[in-house]
Amino acid sequence: MLNWHDVNDMLRVHYAGNSLRKWLVVVGFVLLGVVAALFVRFVLTRLLARLTRHTKTELDDRLVAATSMPLSLLTFLGFAHAGLLVPRLPARLHELVLDTNAVLMALLTAVIVWRVLDVLFDELMTPWAERHEPPINQQVVAVTRAATKWTAAAFLAVTGLHRAGFDVLSVITGLGIGGVAVALAAQETLGNILGGLQIMTDQPFVVGDVIRIDNDYSGRVLKMGLRSTRLMTTAGVQIVVPNKKIASAVLQNFSNPNGFVKDVTLQLDRLLSAEQLRQAKVLVEDVLRNEPRICSDFSVTISGFGDWSSNLRVIYYVPKLDDATATAHDVLLAARERLATAGMGLAVPSVVQAQTGQ
Repeated sequence: MLNWHDVNDMLRVHYAGNSLRKWLVVVGFVLLGVVAALFVRFVLTRLLARLTRHTKTELDDRLVAATSMPLSLLTFLGFAHAGLLVPRLPARLHELVLDTNAVLMALLTAVIVWRVLDVLFDELMTPWAERHEPPINQQVVAVTRAATKWTAAAFLAVTGLHRAGFDVLSVITGLGIGGVAVALAAQETLGNILGGLQIMTDQPFVVGDVIRIDNDYSGRVLKMGLRSTRLMTTAGVQIVVPNKKIASAVLQNFSNPNGFVKDVTLQLDRLLSAEQLRQAKVLVEDVLRNEPRICSDFSVTISGFGDWSSNLRVIYYVPKLDDATATAHDVLLAARERLATAGMGLAVPSVVQAQTGQ
């Protein structure tokens, strides 16, 4: 029968350069790690999950579900790391084992951080962006999410590489030089992407609005992307405008909550009397009042006197964008007819000057 001295002698026997006692301590840490990992898993998936079911939000439920497995594995690796500090191994082997374990722990930490960020963006950031007035473009949210996740990943990668013995400063310097080269090669694309983010953040227009860019391009916005914005002109031609140009341009938006804005100046004969101008205003207002395709909120005012004209400014709104061109056509013809019948001619040499360019 074994006595204490025999057991003690057995524990002193060396295997692979370490006593049996040390190897048993390592095994003990591993078993403790397994038990601790199972306990963490049980607490998170059974006890804590049961409590989170009674809350009004799904945030805590999703956080528990997303992190329970990597947290339990991280707990096991923590105990394993402590156990690996006990035995004496060849310096290179010992360093390799510890560094490998540290890198695995860093990867699991990255997984936890990524999953937590995904849940936070899904449950908090995305709904907030939708509730915001005006709503924040979802591409901005997606880019912010990706940038946050990759920033966290880069930090954890640098930490893991440093722990593994790499010269992190040299790596960062090399990446910095490479990044500058890539940025110089792709500066046009980067400029368009930054311009797209600026547009989506400031939101000077949304899909469906009719805009004009620096008097060069005008049309209805069909699609907003990170690199470019697509317009449809009144002639049915699609134009793709780089976001970098839009971000630095003078932008006119002809859409508002009442619909598409039509702003037209009728240049009447310079010799018309004040009474005739008042009558012209009434006639044009009557034309607008009897046009069913426009909003009741319109205005007709004398906007000024030119060298050869008396200017009558007409502003009205068309709720349906597809009706805007046809409506403008009918309104101008009806106004011209009513004015001509009343003996009020248009100015010469210019007949009609359209402010919107549509």
